[in-house]
Amino acid sequence: MIFIIVNPCAGGHRSGRVARFAHHLRQAGLDVEIGHTRFRGHATVLARAAAQTPGCTHIVAAGGDGTIAEVAEGMAGSDCVLAILPLGTANVLARELALPFDDALTARIIAAGGSRTIWPGRLQSSAWDGLFVQMVGVGFDAHVVHGVSTRLKNAVGRMAYVVSMLGALRQYRFPTMTVMVDGVAHEAVSAIISKGARYGGKYVLAPHSMQGEQRFCVVLFHVAGIGAVLRAGFALLRGTLARQKGVTILTGRRVEIPARPALPVQGDGDARGFTPLRIDISDRPLRVAVALTGGEG
Repeated sequence: MIFIIVNPCAGGHRSGRVARFAHHLRQAGLDVEIGHTRFRGHATVLARAAAQTPGCTHIVAAGGDGTIAEVAEGMAGSDCVLAILPLGTANVLARELALPFDDALTARIIAAGGSRTIWPGRLQSSAWDGLFVQMVGVGFDAHVVHGVSTRLKNAVGRMAYVVSMLGALRQYRFPTMTVMVDGVAHEAVSAIISKGARYGGKYVLAPHSMQGEQRFCVVLFHVAGIGAVLRAGFALLRGTLARQKGVTILTGRRVEIPARPALPVQGDGDARGFTPLRIDISDRPLRVAVALTGGEG
């Protein structure tokens, strides 16, 4: 049985699209059930119940990266395979894993049974204790996410982040934080702790993806102000952020930020409260549905 968890608020959600995707699965001879989320965290509840249902082989996260993280929290460590129907604003994990945006092909991949193992991170902050699948931001980018209007995001997609960023450039004060990476202290004004190489969709944040490894990339921004944000933004667009002055990229297995006063935190594009925070590698890996190759299965 395939259980599809649908976030009806996801940027790319169309009820007809989910129905067509379910039809493709049924054409492949698979039983399908569909559940819709009604509140934040509901995807975790639905995924946990589905993972305990006899005969359930795949749980499909139909939404964006935030929905995927909630589904992962409910099913990680189970025998079920996570599948992704990308309906979100950025769909970073789907791009990271080179997953198709063709729904019929996604259905065929599920039916074929191929998978790969990834190691999500665990974030503990003032308002969240759960998994993330792509990245956590602390400081400026989290301030932007906290300021995004859900209504505007549903209406105009990524442009809602641009609107929020313009406001944040005028308001944010760039306080310095101490970022502990595997016990070593580093000073920064913003930080992104990432499992993947991509950010905001197709843009290259870090030199290497860590999805299959039990560690993170930690991207530290040391220079405050509007000019520094704009320079980093253009470097991100060009794929040259790793060579940008004032940016340090490390790897590690544990990150702690004991920042006070509290600094905003975002995880997988959703607001996740404030610091202090702690980030570790989850001890519960995930199997994700991917196209079969010689080394996977």
